[in-house]
Amino acid sequence: MTPEECAKSIGGAVGRVGGEWMFDAVVHEKGAELGLDAWAWYHVGRGGVLGNCDPAALVAAFGFFYPPVQTKAWNKGIAAVEPRKAADLYAAECAAFGLRRFSGVARAGKLADLLTKALDTASTVALPVFAGWRTLLHQYDDATDPERLALALQAAREHRGGSHVAAVAGYGVDPLQALVSGRNGPPNAQFFGWPEPYPDPELGKEQMAAAERITNSMVAPAFAVLTEAERETLATGLRAL
Repeated sequence: MTPEECAKSIGGAVGRVGGEWMFDAVVHEKGAELGLDAWAWYHVGRGGVLGNCDPAALVAAFGFFYPPVQTKAWNKGIAAVEPRKAADLYAAECAAFGLRRFSGVARAGKLADLLTKALDTASTVALPVFAGWRTLLHQYDDATDPERLALALQAAREHRGGSHVAAVAGYGVDPLQALVSGRNGPPNAQFFGWPEPYPDPELGKEQMAAAERITNSMVAPAFAVLTEAERETLATGLRAL
């Protein structure tokens, strides 16, 4: 398995399993304790690694949300909790979710080690949110294996997600077109807060397919540090989750 084959193979698992914790009821309860609804908690928690930035900077970093919705959520979040503190609290909830989700995974430690080893070699250029979450990941170096795996998956999700934002922008596809032309279609645009009407999904299909290939190419170099056997172990293990 080549580095690019590994990147492509684990993309789905990183996206789906790596993002499960953000929809978890227990995680949402923590936000409610801070006086935040789910969107405000998500934005200030995930984006808190950027510090107390202007909402426009967060919109640029996240890439695909409807800007007015995102601006409102961010402003509400930073009014309730300082962004860097929010990021620490959000990371703690990610780790706690890992205990609930991965405690029965026999190779959780091995998967966390391999994924962290790869991410440590990844470039952070143009990936500010990933850079911040990789730092948070290493604050848990002495944590349990399930906690480390959850945080490694989250950092990997930011690595791939940020790379995808850059690839889509490079092809000149605007965020709304990217959402409706992507694999989940118009429902994804609705989820990201965009009002109708939506553009024809077919208009951006070719560019989005090309952007997906570029995303894999951007992510792949991180996995060159692993041996072929390690890449196979990582891909098999993450897909099994």
